[in-house]
Amino acid sequence: MNKKKITPELNTETLPTVEVNGKPTYPCLAHEILEDKIFGPRVLRRLNHLLMAHPDGLSESGHDWYFGYLVCAYTQTHYGVKNLLNYPSVTKKLFVLCTQQVA
Repeated sequence: MNKKKITPELNTETLPTVEVNGKPTYPCLAHEILEDKIFGPRVLRRLNHLLMAHPDGLSESGHDWYFGYLVCAYTQTHYGVKNLLNYPSVTKKLFVLCTQQVA
């Protein structure tokens, strides 16, 4: 299996952040990841793999475990952000978007 090399496509803009209850949130990041030409298909492959491995369904509480590494890889590749604060806010939204696509 050949691995695709991810070439950094650093965004010249900063990552849009909104503070909610003292924690940073990233309003459009989950949509952006899902629509990305490299990371979108990776997220969907991950979802399909998880659905095959767990035929009884997935728990929403596992969203950060399911997608956390992909969210962090995306923000590092596109924004140069190595440690995304409050990344579970993005993984939860990504989980919801994915389940809507499957339904």
